[in-house]
Amino acid sequence: MTTETIRTTETVTHATAKACTTAAWDCQTHTFLGSPETVVQHLAGLPDELVGRRVYMLMVEGDTRSEARIFERFNIEDTEGTVARWSEDDMSGLVTQITEVLVSNRGVHCPGEQVKATLESERELSVAAPAPAPRSAAAAFSSVLAGFEGDKFVRATVMVLC
Repeated sequence: MTTETIRTTETVTHATAKACTTAAWDCQTHTFLGSPETVVQHLAGLPDELVGRRVYMLMVEGDTRSEARIFERFNIEDTEGTVARWSEDDMSGLVTQITEVLVSNRGVHCPGEQVKATLESERELSVAAPAPAPRSAAAAFSSVLAGFEGDKFVRATVMVLC
């Protein structure tokens, strides 16, 4: 198996390095607004292929709080992954900040690694132990929105990175 080194302590497979190179030119953002029930339906309707990516994230802004999660598999072939999460009172500028990171990257480096580095430099992320990676968009995002059931209006943004 061919490998390529990223940073000094991580090794990824050739397939992962190739997928990240391709994904650097194919990042996506999906935003939905409305009641938590409506938004969870829209999130569940996203193509399940997006959870096949190595790194993607969900940001939800509710009436009084916001929460974000970064879903990551170390290698594209892995069946397990981790979820890093954090909460803030307001994430209104976060989508713009991440978009600026992706635009300034201009497809050069792995977009997931660029975004993670930016987020980790400014926030304390709580990373869960590895668990089976979600197989569908509904499985990945429904539980997060369940925490916003009492809110009247939410904004959920999914960013598909690499």
